Amino acid sequence: MAGLISSIAYVRLGAPDLDDQEKFLSDFGLIKVGRDLDYLYMRGIGDSPFVHVTERGPSGVIAVGYDVNPDIDIEDLQERFCAPVSTLDGPGGGKCLRIRDPNGQVVELVQGRERVAELPRQDRVRGPEGISKDMGPARVERLAHTAYATTRLRETINWYQDMFGFLPTDELYIDQPGNTLGRFVRVDRGEELVDHHVLFIFRSEKNGLHHASFEVERVDDIFTGGDYLHEGSYDHVRGIGRHALGSQIFDYWMSPFGVMHEHWSSSEKMNASSRFNEIKIGSGMVHDSGEKPPERFVKQASPIISK
Repeated sequence: MAGLISSIAYVRLGAPDLDDQEKFLSDFGLIKVGRDLDYLYMRGIGDSPFVHVTERGPSGVIAVGYDVNPDIDIEDLQERFCAPVSTLDGPGGGKCLRIRDPNGQVVELVQGRERVAELPRQDRVRGPEGISKDMGPARVERLAHTAYATTRLRETINWYQDMFGFLPTDELYIDQPGNTLGRFVRVDRGEELVDHHVLFIFRSEKNGLHHASFEVERVDDIFTGGDYLHEGSYDHVRGIGRHALGSQIFDYWMSPFGVMHEHWSSSEKMNASSRFNEIKIGSGMVHDSGEKPPERFVKQASPIISK
């Protein structure tokens, strides 16, 4: 039987200035679908009504939303999690059940969101008047995963696997097995193919969101989108490079309010039968192609906002 969670839905962040946040997210490649005095909703070109929410207030992470497996009635989860189901605000509507993980991070379990029409894809065949794209924002498809820094590594890993049925994909250790740096976990959809991970949980001196990762339409978007962000003098953290695990091309950018966002593309897929590996890694998360990760990348953790 597949797990409780079918996919990641959205991130909910805080920022003190929605104008600056909207400009950064638009230049990053997201599309505004709703805004008022206190909330900003952004989508990608996929069928999700929104993948990114910003609430006016202190900078940090407020919640991460996950889609409940449609074969499970969200109403039946109320007793299990000792939490009521409420209406989910924002484009697409739906229902929501809110709980907290061992670090106090809010997790929003959602169901019943109305899907939207996907936006047109780039034509791979050049027409009589066409040219190759070499500028402009990346075309973001969807939210792919998040990474999470924690001072309670083993407890947090166990919580996410036990509560949601996440499957272990790869575990990183330093020096010898058992000295765990972090673990990648993925959703369980049986034999259906899924991403290498929906969440990376790693050991840190503080708790918080390391980054939110957004899949782009084509790997070219990481390069053209990166050039566009460089032209806008945004804060570039790391990339372009390749994570060996999951065969992922990456580029990391910091929002104006200290929350890291990733452009991401991966060529590796998993299913429930895929092997779990334990992998030795050097200090500072050195296990990738490209330059050594800068110290601020390794220590990044946007604070958890309690509401």
